[in-house]
Amino acid sequence: MQKYESKQALIDEIRKAAELFIKEFDGVSETDKDVRYDEADRTPQEIIAYQLGWMDLIRGWDNDELAGKEVVTPAPPAANGTKWANCTRVSMKNTAVTP
Repeated sequence: MQKYESKQALIDEIRKAAELFIKEFDGVSETDKDVRYDEADRTPQEIIAYQLGWMDLIRGWDNDELAGKEVVTPAPPAANGTKWANCTRVSMKNTAVTP
């Protein structure tokens, strides 16, 4: 795992990665958000939903840890029953994104 010189260095790297990710979708129009392109296995909306799903899971794990709870990854069976082999379902709740 990469180490960063400071908290600010980590924040800067996160922002840089986020900007690159966002730029990937600058040229995608609203009418093309559900188009499956040959060079990708997901539509633009599915790609974004997948990333948002993972961020939601990670934030949940972090919040649980900060609250002193046991962190279960990918999720406790009672929560959503996600198994590592089925993590593509992480994005399912976010695919119905509406403007």
